[in-house]
Amino acid sequence: MMHKLIIHTVGVSLLAGGAVMSLPAFAAEGLYSMDDLNDADVFDSTGKEIGEVEDILMGNDMSVHSLVIETGEILGTGGSVIVAERGTFTVVTASGKNSFDDVEYEVHMEMTQDELKQLPEYNEDWWNQTRLSLQKAWENTKDISESAWENTKEATSSAWYNVKQGAEKMGDEIEQATE
Repeated sequence: MMHKLIIHTVGVSLLAGGAVMSLPAFAAEGLYSMDDLNDADVFDSTGKEIGEVEDILMGNDMSVHSLVIETGEILGTGGSVIVAERGTFTVVTASGKNSFDDVEYEVHMEMTQDELKQLPEYNEDWWNQTRLSLQKAWENTKDISESAWENTKEATSSAWYNVKQGAEKMGDEIEQATE
């Protein structure tokens, strides 16, 4: 009976594993090349090509903040340069182009062309405003982290003092009881 249960469990596990291995190419790759992501083709939510990655912007934590996308005449006014923040796009490997020497990416936007028209234009005003906003957020995070560290040190010190006092009191009580 136990032998059949083990065989059944292994069989189900292999079947589930095979199903996972056959998922479409939109699964995470694990490692991406910024050099190869630059100039990648960009597609809207319907699969229509709208432009290419012009630049990759990173925040203070060195993670990707946004992509600068140069659009063609598709968006109306003869093309523009827009900013798509992280969370509005997915990077995938182009079909059959994922070997070390031949990696090629596509960027898929989670927006229609009408929604893409609402994205901010990449210009000096956007740059300055975003830079200041991210710097302020970085400073706030730093301040909160330092405060949390100080609170943790105080709480740990207080807990250690209470444990020490309790142990000394217990030791005194044991000593009195044995006399």
